Amino acid sequence: MTPGEPAAQPSRKRFRWTLLLRLVALAFLVTAFLAIDGAPLVGEPAPPDAGSIDLARGIVRQVAGHDSVAGAREVILLGPRELDGFSALASQVIAPIRAEARLVAPKGRSAVPPELALRLSRSLPLGAWLNIEARAHSIGTGRSLPVVRARIGHLPVPAWLMRLLIRQAWSIVQPDRPDPPTLEDTFPEIRIGPKTARVVLINPGRNAALAGLAQLGGTASDPRWVARAYCALTPHADADLAQIVRRAWRLEPPAQLGLAEQNRGLLVAIAMRTVPEYRDRLAGSALPLVSACIPPDQAVTLAGRGDLAKHWALSAALQASLGGQVAQSLGAFKELSDSLEGGTGFSFVDLAADRSGERFARAATDPQLARFVQTRLAAVTADQLFAREALSRPEGLDAALFERTYSTIDSPEYAAALAAVDRLLDNIGVPKP
Repeated sequence: MTPGEPAAQPSRKRFRWTLLLRLVALAFLVTAFLAIDGAPLVGEPAPPDAGSIDLARGIVRQVAGHDSVAGAREVILLGPRELDGFSALASQVIAPIRAEARLVAPKGRSAVPPELALRLSRSLPLGAWLNIEARAHSIGTGRSLPVVRARIGHLPVPAWLMRLLIRQAWSIVQPDRPDPPTLEDTFPEIRIGPKTARVVLINPGRNAALAGLAQLGGTASDPRWVARAYCALTPHADADLAQIVRRAWRLEPPAQLGLAEQNRGLLVAIAMRTVPEYRDRLAGSALPLVSACIPPDQAVTLAGRGDLAKHWALSAALQASLGGQVAQSLGAFKELSDSLEGGTGFSFVDLAADRSGERFARAATDPQLARFVQTRLAAVTADQLFAREALSRPEGLDAALFERTYSTIDSPEYAAALAAVDRLLDNIGVPKP
C-alpha cells in the first residue's frame, strides 16, 4: 500500500457522487427543455357566451341535474359545437390555463382512427409555454375504455402510463362510499367518431357527481363539524340570512380544528340551511349525519329577496370548498344561463350577492384573517352582507341585450360593471378580494 492510497478512496467517492449529481442535473435540464415550448398549443380562448352555456347545460343536467337518477343509463353526444362550448367554459374556470377539446378525423386513407384531442397550454416566465396534449381513440365498437396517449411538450407519455394515471384520478374523485364503481362500470361505451363522440354513462347521481368535483379540486370540510353546525341551525325558524350567519358563528367550535377549517364548515352548513334543495349535494360525507335534521319550511331572505340569500350562501360555500376562480366563473355562467329563453335574465344584483359571499368566504378561510372574520360575522347585519344600493344595478337582461351592452364576460364594459358592484361592497365593509 503506497502512502497516498488511503486518501485516494474518499477522493474517488466524491468524484462518483459529483458525476452522478451532474448526470441527474443534466437529465433534469434535458427533460425541462423537451417539456417546454416557445408557443402555445391552444390559441387565445374565446370567452363563453350564452350559446356556450346552453350547449353545456343540457349535458350537465343529464349528469347532475335535479332529475338525474343514480344508475340510470345516459347517452351523451359530443360534437364540435358541444366541445367548443366546453372548451370556452373550461378555459374560463381554470384560467390562466387554456383548454381546447376537439375531434380529429383521419386524413385520406390513413389507418389512424378518429381521435378526441384535449389540449392545455400554460404560460411560463420568459415567454415559454407548457403544452399538454392527450389523444384518445376507441377500441372496436367502443365497449372497452379508449386508448389514451399524451405528450408534455415534446415528451411522449405512453398509453400504459396514461391508463394508470386515469385510474388513479378516478379513485381520487370518488365520493366516500364502500363500493365505488369502476371506470368500466361507469362508462360501458365510449365510441369516438370523426364528427361525434358517443359516451354511455351509468349515472353516478347528482350527489356523487358534485362530491367528486369537490374531492378533485377542492378542500373538504370536517363532516362532523358540518353536521353539528347544520343540525344546530335547523331548529330555528330564522327567515333572515344575517340571523342564521350570526347564530352559526356563535356556536362553540371544535378546538381541534384550525380557525379557517372552522369557518369553512360553517359556510357549508349555512348554505345547506339556506338552500335546502342543495343540502344533500353540499353535505358530502356528512350526509348520513344530517338525515334527521329537517329545516323549517320557510324561505330565507337577504335584502328582502330569497334569491339573494341563496346566491350569497352558495357562492360562499363554493368559494370555501372549491376556490375563487371556480366560484366566480360558476356565478357568471349561472347568469348567462338565466339570460336564455325561459330564464329570469342576467342580473348584476345576483352577482353582487355572489361576490359578497365569495369575498367573505375568501377572508374566512385565510388563516391570517380567519379570526377577524369570525368576530365580524358573529355580529353581522344584513346591510353588512349586501349593499342595498346594488338593488338598482341592471338585471333581467336577455342574451341579446347583454351582448349588445357588454359583449362578453371578458369585455372592458363587463369589467367596469363588476368594478361598480365591487365599490358598493367596499363601501359596506365587505372584505376586499
